[in-house]
Amino acid sequence: MNSETIYDCLVIGAGAAGLIAMRNLSDAGKTVCMLEAAGIAGGRIVTIRDNRFNEPVEAGAEFIHGKLPLTMKLLDEANIAYQEVTGNMIRVQNGEWQEEIEEDDQWENFMQKLGGLKTDMTISQFLEKYFPLNENANLFKKVKNFAEGFDLADINKASILSVQKEWAQTNEQQFRVTDGYIKLVKYLLDKIKSGNGDIHYNTCVEKIDYSNEVVNIYTRDNKIFKAKKVIVTVSSGVLKSGDIEFIPSLQQHADAIQKHGFGSVIKVLMQFKTRFWKKDNADTGFLLSDEKIPTWWTQSDEKSKLLTGWVGGPPAENELNKPDEEILKASLKSLSSIFKCQENFLKQQLDHYSIINWNNQPYIKGGYSYDTLDSSNAKKILATPVDDKIYFAGEATFEGEFRGTVEAALQSGHLLAMKLRKKLADS
Repeated sequence: MNSETIYDCLVIGAGAAGLIAMRNLSDAGKTVCMLEAAGIAGGRIVTIRDNRFNEPVEAGAEFIHGKLPLTMKLLDEANIAYQEVTGNMIRVQNGEWQEEIEEDDQWENFMQKLGGLKTDMTISQFLEKYFPLNENANLFKKVKNFAEGFDLADINKASILSVQKEWAQTNEQQFRVTDGYIKLVKYLLDKIKSGNGDIHYNTCVEKIDYSNEVVNIYTRDNKIFKAKKVIVTVSSGVLKSGDIEFIPSLQQHADAIQKHGFGSVIKVLMQFKTRFWKKDNADTGFLLSDEKIPTWWTQSDEKSKLLTGWVGGPPAENELNKPDEEILKASLKSLSSIFKCQENFLKQQLDHYSIINWNNQPYIKGGYSYDTLDSSNAKKILATPVDDKIYFAGEATFEGEFRGTVEAALQSGHLLAMKLRKKLADS
C-alpha cells in the first residue's frame, strides 16, 4: 500500500500480543499494518538456531506454566508439539542440596500466613510485619530470591497479594514447545501473510500524533504511516523509557505506565561436553541456589547437554553494564559451588555459551512485568483507550491471571482485537 493509505488499524510491536491482534483483525477483513523495530518477529520469544548449539535453545520465553487455554488452543490448532517438563526441583543453600518437597517449617508458615491474607502490602512489608528479619533471616533470603527469580520483582515494590495464588501453585505442570517457541510465532505470521496485513521490520516508531481524526505514526527512518486506530504492544521497558513520543502527551496513561512493575533478567545458556550434573542427582530439573547466578535448569531431553542459568529482578539490573566475560565468570563460579567441582573442570567441559541480558535489548529493555500496589488501577487505566484512537496491549496490561507470560500477552491482544473488530464494523 502507498504512503497515503489509511489503515483500519496499525499495530506497533510484533510480539505475541501484536501478532494475534493483527491476525484477528486481518481475518475480519480489516486493513492492518504492523511496525516492528527489530529485524524479526517474536519480541521476547527468541529461539536460537545455531549449529554451535546441539539443539534449538530459548533465549527468551521458554515455559508454559500449566495448561493455559489460548496458548494450548493455538499450539493444537497449528499442530505444534509440546512436552511436559520433567525433573526434580532442588534447593541448594550453603552448598547443601534439599529436594523441594522437603520444605522447612518456616516456608510452610509463610505460605499459610500468605494464604489467609486479605489486605495488600509489599512483599517486604509482609515479611516485616509477620516474619521479622532478626528472627527469620533464612526465610527472608529465600522469599527475596524466589520473588526475584520467579517474578523478577523488587520486594520493596511488589504486591504480596499478586503472588498469593501463583506461589501456592508452583508445582503445577509445565511444558515446553518442541523444537522452539518460535514455531508459534511462525504460525501466526503465516496466518497474517495470507490475510490483509502489511509487516514492516527494522521500522522503529518514534512519535505517535493522535491530535487529528487520523493518527500519524512517525518512524526513525522518516516514514509516516496513517491509521484510524493504533495498538501499542511494545514492552513496559520501552514505554517507561519514553522512546515513543505521544502527541498530545499522555497524562493518566503515562502515570500508569510508570507505576507498573517491570523486572530485569539475564539468561545464561551453557552447553557442556558431558552431562556432569547427572552424578549428583539423576533427575535434576531445577536448581534454586543462593549463588550469584542463583537459578539453573536442565532440559528434559536425555541427549541435551545444556544448562540454563537465570538471574532476575534487582540483581540482574545491577549487572546491566557488565561485559559477558564477567557474567560467564560468575556463572562458572556459581556452578562450581553448586556442584562442588573446580572451575577449571567446568571451563574444560564448556563447549559453547550465550548470554542474553534483556535489559540491554534496545527494543525490549527488560524481562516481564510484575504487580505493584498501584498495578490494579494502572491496568484499568491502560485498558481505557486514549481518545478512542490509541490502545495498549501486552502481558503487562492484562488484568487476568497468567501475569508476565506469553499467555497473558496472547489473551490481551486477542481480547482487544475482538473489541476493535466490532468497533470498526460499527464505524
